[in-house]
Amino acid sequence: MKITTLACLACLVVATPFSHGQTPPAAKSVIIGMPIYAADGAKIGEVTNVGTYRGERSVIGEVGQTLGFGTRLVFIPKSLATIQDDRIVLTITSDRISELLAKDNK
Repeated sequence: MKITTLACLACLVVATPFSHGQTPPAAKSVIIGMPIYAADGAKIGEVTNVGTYRGERSVIGEVGQTLGFGTRLVFIPKSLATIQDDRIVLTITSDRISELLAKDNK
């Protein structure tokens, strides 16, 4: 259910015109498909889109869940991520990401 909700939100971001501070299409094409890494170097997923969440520019990432039970789409605020060469690097560790995903499942 949560994956479907997040997927619907991602579709809304795609369908929204890029005015109002949205990322221009050229910038989107550069980061879509980039791998996402946690601060401790663990690869956690891949960028699938960009948009705005709660007024903050964000990347939408497909993130793998623990124990291999599929993936989910998550919004990652710009304040938690930087572009480094050919990847997005988060300011939080993979352990913290796992905690947040587990908390969200409850």
